[in-house]
Amino acid sequence: MAAVLKKRALAEYSQSIVQEAPFEPQLKRFRLVKKQASGRPTLALISCLQNCKNSNEALQTLLRLIDTFEFEPPDIIEAVKKLSEHFKSEPESAVRVKILSLLADIGHEQKADLQAIIDETLLLLKNERSHKVIAQGINTILKLGKLSVDNGVLHLKLLEIVKHYLKDVSHSVKCKCLEVIGTLTPITADLNTNEIVHLISSYFNNEDARVRSQAFSTLIVLHERGMTLNPDIYMNVCQALKDDYEIVRLVVIKLIRSLGEAHPENLIMLPDSEQEVRLIDDAFGKVCSGLTDLSMRVRTLAAKLLGSMTQVSNHFLNQTLDKKLISNMRRKRTAHELAWENVTSGEWASGKKWADDQPKEMVDADSINLMSSGACGAFVHGLEDEYLEVRTAAVESLCQLAMKNPDFANLSLDFLVDMFNDEIEEVRLMAIDSLRRISEHIILRDDQLETILGALEDFSQDVREGLHQMLASCRMSTTGGLKMCIEKLLDNLKKYPQDKRSTYRCLQKVGAQHPELVLPLIPPLLCIHPFFDTSEPDVDNPQYICILILILNAAKYSPTISPLLEPHTLRHYAYLRDTMPNFVPELRLSEGTGNTIIKPASVPESFDFLKTIVNSLNASEVSYRVQTNLLQMAKEHLNRLSEMDSSIAGIAQFTSLYIGAQLLYAQIFEKGLWKNPSTLATQQANILKTNIDQLLENCLKMQYLFVGLAANEQCSIKQFRLRALALNLIFIVKASNSSALAPCHHFLGAVEEMQRELVMHGLEPDSFASSVFKELSVLEEPKPGAVARLLIPILSESKLAKIPVPNSQVRMSSAVIIEPSNQTDSTLKFTAGLTMAVPLEAELFNLSDPSRLRLIIKYPDQRTHVVLPRPAHLKPLFFDNDKQDSHSGHNLRLLTTVLISHQVWSEACNVDISIALSVPEADIAKKKFNDSSSILHLCKPQKISVAPKPIKRGI
Repeated sequence: MAAVLKKRALAEYSQSIVQEAPFEPQLKRFRLVKKQASGRPTLALISCLQNCKNSNEALQTLLRLIDTFEFEPPDIIEAVKKLSEHFKSEPESAVRVKILSLLADIGHEQKADLQAIIDETLLLLKNERSHKVIAQGINTILKLGKLSVDNGVLHLKLLEIVKHYLKDVSHSVKCKCLEVIGTLTPITADLNTNEIVHLISSYFNNEDARVRSQAFSTLIVLHERGMTLNPDIYMNVCQALKDDYEIVRLVVIKLIRSLGEAHPENLIMLPDSEQEVRLIDDAFGKVCSGLTDLSMRVRTLAAKLLGSMTQVSNHFLNQTLDKKLISNMRRKRTAHELAWENVTSGEWASGKKWADDQPKEMVDADSINLMSSGACGAFVHGLEDEYLEVRTAAVESLCQLAMKNPDFANLSLDFLVDMFNDEIEEVRLMAIDSLRRISEHIILRDDQLETILGALEDFSQDVREGLHQMLASCRMSTTGGLKMCIEKLLDNLKKYPQDKRSTYRCLQKVGAQHPELVLPLIPPLLCIHPFFDTSEPDVDNPQYICILILILNAAKYSPTISPLLEPHTLRHYAYLRDTMPNFVPELRLSEGTGNTIIKPASVPESFDFLKTIVNSLNASEVSYRVQTNLLQMAKEHLNRLSEMDSSIAGIAQFTSLYIGAQLLYAQIFEKGLWKNPSTLATQQANILKTNIDQLLENCLKMQYLFVGLAANEQCSIKQFRLRALALNLIFIVKASNSSALAPCHHFLGAVEEMQRELVMHGLEPDSFASSVFKELSVLEEPKPGAVARLLIPILSESKLAKIPVPNSQVRMSSAVIIEPSNQTDSTLKFTAGLTMAVPLEAELFNLSDPSRLRLIIKYPDQRTHVVLPRPAHLKPLFFDNDKQDSHSGHNLRLLTTVLISHQVWSEACNVDISIALSVPEADIAKKKFNDSSSILHLCKPQKISVAPKPIKRGI
């Protein structure tokens, strides 16, 4: 009976296939017809324009075109024709404006005839009277002209037409015409520059401010495109600085800066004077005068532009910091100058002579030089401005000029230090960073250092850490200044214990830069007495660690420091060298101290040993058991090597992980039970599933936890992961009741991505990948069962690829949680049901993608919370550019708070906090087949003792 039913089922199945076969070509033809008609809805909407009863309906129809704006090449000509016909019969100007706008959008379509659309637009504008429509038509011509970059004949034709429309009375038409002239004028050797400049400059005195502004902007555009502007227009441009409108003054300042940079050595005659100055110097003075403008936007722009004018003479540059106060045309003298004059004159005004106390330096209004009065005290005005934007731009420009001029850097030092007391934190941070950037040109005096150290009392941690970075970069002049700096940093550390790491890093750089100043301070800092033995300090005291870091880093560059150290200080050095190797340098101490540090193996020696291990494994052809023992031994050697030599730790860990994945793969294939896991016992099946999951996790670690991998190494990892995905798919199909559709899609997506990458990099696939590519290409319907049956013989026959050749540029991502630390035994208490904020500070190294970073909070009841840290809480770990390598990933510092909440516990328990990367499982070809993600931990979890208290009820 069962056989009869089986025959009947097979007969019905085969009969259904025969019936559906004739209809397949019709379905394909239907789809093709539908695809060809994809651009017709837009054309149909345009055809509806002739049925509109009024202009409002026509405008609504045109607005609907934006949602379905799609054309096939044959439809473009017809669409332009219908829009043009409706334009001629449309009485409403708003509808005609929209039609011209649509013509510009149609020109951006592929295979659109730009010449035909431009000619049609010019034909429509020929009899137009509305200024709005003409302006939009010229704008359409401008957009279409930009698309035809190489058509110089067309551009010349458009320029002649646009010059005709310049006579229009509307400001919008004139502005668009000037914009076309600036954008489409061909910059060639035979271009008549004087004629173009003369035409544009004739609109400098137009009655409309918008036209004047556009005329100046047109010259700026032509200058940026490579046209050389005639410096003769400079005086006319400078007159526009007195314009009543802000938009004009903004553009004029930009043009003056451009003229100054284009012709810096041209000499110009000052008005009412026989003196000649360089054009760049006079332009600098004119831009400086913008810092006294009434408009905040003009002052901000002027302050920004000053930083880019680096060819100015030192005399004019120094004037920007010399603020001469002038009141009622008389120079105001300082109190010191007045007192000195009284002492040296030997007489006082008696009142008997007429006007014997008149001011001796009367200033004539006509004799005031615009250049000198503009540059005089310009940066002082900018730094004292009431608006944040102006002060910020002034600080940035001051820093840019100081970086190029050491003398100016020393003059600007006092002004930057004064900005440390600004009321806005952003300005203080910028001033601190500016001082750090110019630190190579300056030496801090004691009075300046006192003002700087006063800013350490700032409540903002960003400001304090910025000061630490700045002090680490600057040089100090005296021992007293260095002592004052050390004392202030130690006092500040008591007030803000969270600044411990930043203070350590600061004193490390200070000690390395000032060994000659640290030497006389060693006895008072370490309490060394010539006759009495002092008590041994506590090595866990942060203040004492700061002093040791300072002295030990100075001892690296001063051999006379080491003999002054006490025996217990040398023991503390050995302790800090083991616990804090990043802050304490390696010192060559005498043999009598017993603290000689053994120099680790050099990079070539370690790297050669690593290459020897990999080459021996790739060349060996032995039995399975011997091969497993070799891999296991090599893995142990590599783990030990990564601990010994940090310079090749990344590639050693990568190779160890790759060998571990090979061991897992060999363990799965040992007895061949993976081919039919449904026959295994429950425990064996669970072991097999665990091994496959571990293999997938190792592949993800190799793919996402390492930076600096070459293309062949990345492809080798992904090909190995293809094997793991194939094993996972076979296990789900053969020994699981769950759906295998998503894993199958995931595997096929990985195959497609792998094939594209191999072609892109010109690499050959391994035996497994090449077989999969070949078999899947002939598979008619890639269902999970068919794919799994296809993969079993391929996996059985293909051999493992060789271990990738070591690459010394590989680095492994890692994280170190500094706070909270495991050393604290105190229990954190909070009210149950509410939240408690735990400060978290961590250092992250070699991250390839910081957006994948996650915080993992695991409670004692096994509940886990995954938190995405805010991007603002991630800051660069190193500020020096020479320590940042784009190939080695991002080094960041995470400073945030972790929110913890739970119900009442019977006793205090530990909550685990760790840092991890979130890696989407379906991160293949930028297409997600499922929403699952894997968590790759970057460090061991930090445990904190937490005890939620019950809510107190009653009064």
